[in-house]
Amino acid sequence: MLNEKEILEELRMEIAFIRRDIIERLRRIEEYITFIDSDINRLRLDVQRINEKIKEISSGKEELIEKVEKVDKGIEKPIEKRKAITIQQKERKKDLNPTEIAIIKYLIENPGTRSATPIAQSIGKAREHVARTLKKLAEEKLIIRDESTWPYTYIVPDDVKKMILEK
Repeated sequence: MLNEKEILEELRMEIAFIRRDIIERLRRIEEYITFIDSDINRLRLDVQRINEKIKEISSGKEELIEKVEKVDKGIEKPIEKRKAITIQQKERKKDLNPTEIAIIKYLIENPGTRSATPIAQSIGKAREHVARTLKKLAEEKLIIRDESTWPYTYIVPDDVKKMILEK
């Protein structure tokens, strides 16, 4: 049986452990409060910016309404409509570039490829470049991109296989 000194010592140790635990938890709570406080300050700034934008938009709208009313009354001439400049997409060159050919050849030799990484390693290009090229080739219907799988599976249609293999 434990004597009184041992019991008291054990209680002191237990109390010290509980005290350290409480201090640690309070420190964490203080950190969380600091993070929350900084988030709140950031959100306040965001709300202020949004309010400023809303004021700009609404004041611009009021000015536009005033101009339209003046035009309707014949006080001002109407603003001429500006022609919209359209950006035309570059037309596809008839020939594929060497990287596109290398990618398609890899896909022909390795059907069911599911990632740009092995293709990039094989042809010596960056994975990001190969991934963008795969996407572009899929959009141009030169390869089929099966988006039901992840990572995507790429398939080369027969007509494109013939075209590449003839070259």
